[in-house]
Amino acid sequence: MKIGSVTLDNITVLAPLAGITNLPFRLLAKEAGCALVCSEMISSNGLVHNSVKTHELLDSRPPEKPLSVQIFGSDRSLMAEAATIVESSGADILDINLGCGVKKVL
Repeated sequence: MKIGSVTLDNITVLAPLAGITNLPFRLLAKEAGCALVCSEMISSNGLVHNSVKTHELLDSRPPEKPLSVQIFGSDRSLMAEAATIVESSGADILDINLGCGVKKVL
């Protein structure tokens, strides 16, 4: 399977799960054969305003490649700036959250 220029070994993709898909969980998923892992959703506002906790969500290790990073926000200029930060972090895919059924997010 291919997403843009990223070729995956199989069709198994780990969805972004807030509070779940942190670095250790993603590494375990990769060890279990998952082709693509995704970060939990990351605030564009937190990235742009240099929140240490938010930037920690971008932590990655080579064994989890390819990596998709999901961002969310409502201000398009902050989203664009956050996308640039994600790209420079080494993420292979940028996933923009366009809706989430979790009550807290709605």
